[in-house]
Amino acid sequence: MRIAAPISSVAELEMLLECGADELYCGLNTPEWEAAFGGAWWMNRRSPRGANIPSWEELQGIVAGAHAARVPVHVTLNAPFYPAAALSRLLDLAQRLTGDLGVDGLIVSDLNLIARLAEANPPTADLHLSSLGACTNSRAAVFYASLGVKRIILPRQLRISEVERIVTDGRIGRRLEFEIFAVNDGCYFEEGLCQTSHAVGSPFCLTDWDVRAHRPGGGRGKISAAEMARHRKALREYLWYQNNCGSSMEESGVPNGPCSLCWFAHFRDWGIASVKIVGREASFYRKMRSLQLVRAVMDEVRSGATRDAVAGFARSVRGTPAYCEKGYMCYFDHPAA
Repeated sequence: MRIAAPISSVAELEMLLECGADELYCGLNTPEWEAAFGGAWWMNRRSPRGANIPSWEELQGIVAGAHAARVPVHVTLNAPFYPAAALSRLLDLAQRLTGDLGVDGLIVSDLNLIARLAEANPPTADLHLSSLGACTNSRAAVFYASLGVKRIILPRQLRISEVERIVTDGRIGRRLEFEIFAVNDGCYFEEGLCQTSHAVGSPFCLTDWDVRAHRPGGGRGKISAAEMARHRKALREYLWYQNNCGSSMEESGVPNGPCSLCWFAHFRDWGIASVKIVGREASFYRKMRSLQLVRAVMDEVRSGATRDAVAGFARSVRGTPAYCEKGYMCYFDHPAA
């Protein structure tokens, strides 16, 4: 089981390799794309500024340095969908990424782009389905495999029982690899089915709405002000956890936020190929401490530690028992569920 780490600058490369990244993934923001679509249509799911490699030359340096260390590099082209005018540009871009730069994989989500890339057969590059592809069951996994997808990044909204059913399904066998979220960045919705754009102002899910009660079907009785206040407080608390606990860190430097560390030994036993550290736009320090955290737990997993031992170790290195027990910070399910 490998660790996939985000990179947004060549200055981060040495640190990520030294701290144990087995794979790197990044986004790209080209001048050509900016000229054609501006900031209204992002090339990938993250903002062009701060989360993406700003030039071909810098990406080339990252790929060369990573390959020298035998670490593959994957590039995101995972906007939920693209306008028709973008597809030809993306196909040309994919050819340049994989043919000229030697990128190892493309992380994609738009079904039209997947089909076109599979038909074009970019040299030496694998297609990885982004979590935005919303693969939530085994039949969907088989379908994506039929389109040429080699790896599926599973959505974070799945239950742990659903993860197990998908990755251990006998119909899939060795046809697919699976990747799963490890730490950082939650989402209130199933982002693969969400049509909210983060490109235009504050997205729906991060707006502090004035919430009013409405009973389905005009049911009897009104929700009291006190009950409404409790609901509003609970929602804001959950969103706080999902937003990396207010982007906070412990005194030790360990970043707070959603994670699946307690489940790593299960993932190992089920044959998960890779665990993903989220946060291409994160600071150098947050990337480093996130990777060190995941690597510490991964070392326990690779040593053959039991499931209970790995879960206990993960909680100890996190050092936030109250946050862990709340359950809001867990991807998938709370381990006690």
